[in-house]
Amino acid sequence: MTISATDNLSLLASLTPLHQTQEAAAARPDRGFSGKLDQAVSAGAPEASAAEKARALAESLTLQMLQTSLSLSGDDSSDPAQQPSIANPPSSVSALIKAYQAGMAEPAVNPDSAAAQVPAPSQLQDLTGAVPRQDSSAPGTAWLDPIIDKASRRYGVDVGLIKAVIKAESNFNPRAVSHAGASGLMQLMPGTARSLGVNDSFDPEQNVMAGTRFLKDLLKRYDGDLDSALAAYNWGPGNVDKKPDRLPRETRNYLVRVKQLYSSYSG
Repeated sequence: MTISATDNLSLLASLTPLHQTQEAAAARPDRGFSGKLDQAVSAGAPEASAAEKARALAESLTLQMLQTSLSLSGDDSSDPAQQPSIANPPSSVSALIKAYQAGMAEPAVNPDSAAAQVPAPSQLQDLTGAVPRQDSSAPGTAWLDPIIDKASRRYGVDVGLIKAVIKAESNFNPRAVSHAGASGLMQLMPGTARSLGVNDSFDPEQNVMAGTRFLKDLLKRYDGDLDSALAAYNWGPGNVDKKPDRLPRETRNYLVRVKQLYSSYSG
């Protein structure tokens, strides 16, 4: 049971005439606001729980603090005859009571409502409507591993090497497109994709299966020489055949990067 400030004031209003007629009231010097308050609080049910009594006491102490404030401001009087009517408190009392009630008020929440169970969206989600989701461009993501394993088994190319090429070519982005027109995870050129039977280079499985087949063909072409196969994958086999000792800087950097990634995925 919670005793609000308004309830205490109502109790005080009903008890004031009774205590003004009692002989014991004349013997006590503090029969003003605090005396009435003590009587009102003590009039509670004798079987009230400890928690209820503690709550009532806390609220009574708050009201006593209000009385002290009134005394300092000159709005209080120890003479009951000079005290303002509780039913029509002065403006200063009303303002303090309203402030007290506002501080004690708690917003009502329906625990069964969906709004009470679902956290509020972040400001970014509220502005964009975006829903957080797992990043599918990170290396070794679960959605891509089965496709890589399938390509590795079918064409006999190490899983680590396939991952290294995908990471270097597209950073695991199935929608990647280069300035030269290469597309998908393993960055297949349109002509290469057609020759390998690819209908949609942005389809992860078609792209990875075709790219792994192409890589396997290059390894066979250069008798298992990884550097030559990777250089041909990046620069084109025709260029490597004609100018094997004149690899452009981009291709040389590509070789270093893919082999480093291959080592990390195989470790």
